[in-house]
Amino acid sequence: MITALALALMGAPALQAASLAGLRVLNYAPDRPWNYVAYGLVAPYVGWLLWRRHPRARFAAYVFLTHESLRGLHFGRRDAVLLAVAWVALLQLAAARQYAPSLRPAEIRARLCGYLGRLRRAPGA
Repeated sequence: MITALALALMGAPALQAASLAGLRVLNYAPDRPWNYVAYGLVAPYVGWLLWRRHPRARFAAYVFLTHESLRGLHFGRRDAVLLAVAWVALLQLAAARQYAPSLRPAEIRARLCGYLGRLRRAPGA
């Protein structure tokens, strides 16, 4: 399931390119400049994070899918909203949580404190 989402996100540039030929599905459209950034760069990056099982993959997917659903609402694309909401619901399943665990705030805070501590101790700072 996560693999399917990762592959779908990595295939987003192809659908955006197909929109230039007139294929208008979901939120893909040739006349919106932001689409080339969202589907040409961001979607494949989020897909790559999911594929590599990066610790921030689920969070990135949630952010991107929220972006998709809001854009779908704005442009009146109910199919895009339904698909994004379905992916978010599937990310809540136990198998998805096992494949890509949630962020742990305590670990992130400890990592940031360690990073900031190294910056303070760095020579010339």
